[in-house]
Amino acid sequence: MGDDFLSRYDPDPLRYYLTANMPESKDADWDWQEFLNRNNNELVATWGNLANRVLSFAFRNWDGTVPSPGELRAQDDEILATIEAGFDTVGEQINSVRLRAALFEALRLATETNRYLDNTAPWFEIKVDREAAAKSIYTALRAIDSLKVLFAPFLPFSSERLHTYLGYSQPLFGESFTESQSDSIGIHHVLRYRPGQACGTWTASQLPAGRALLQPAPLFRKLDESIVEEERARLG
Repeated sequence: MGDDFLSRYDPDPLRYYLTANMPESKDADWDWQEFLNRNNNELVATWGNLANRVLSFAFRNWDGTVPSPGELRAQDDEILATIEAGFDTVGEQINSVRLRAALFEALRLATETNRYLDNTAPWFEIKVDREAAAKSIYTALRAIDSLKVLFAPFLPFSSERLHTYLGYSQPLFGESFTESQSDSIGIHHVLRYRPGQACGTWTASQLPAGRALLQPAPLFRKLDESIVEEERARLG
């Protein structure tokens, strides 16, 4: 099923759905309606839209750079502390192999960042107080930069693209590859990792003001309801 799926859809929505629906305590079935709902209502609506609207707004209003925030406000420090704590909570769940809980904790933190933006509303703030809007957008970019790492174990391809949009010149990940190994049993294909120039670490963002951003694009596609019946028909 995997190769067939990837001929029509991107890999990260598959990884997201399988992690969110994985059978940790009971059997689970693939359901196309649930896949669509999770893609559109969680992955796109909560995380993808957050990243795209903040980066697009920053790119458009601060000449393609991370705005300089000056001294941060209490609400800015509060959301950044909340996201930073996620490196412990998400990391603990991953270490305990509670992958679904880890993914949903990262999604909860994205929801908290959306709530912060609802409260600060930089899209309106900029019309009356550009300095305040700069604080809000800088803070949101820092939060997104950290969330990128928290989501990376589950959404590596979109996290790598987001890493590039945020102006990093070195990749988030190194290279995964396979090689053949022989022993007394026979020949085995072994998964290897070459770090190369990768700069990703399990730490909160220290995104510098003034860094050049790349023109962002949406991380995920919103899927049309029609795919549910189309895919069910493929199964006969």
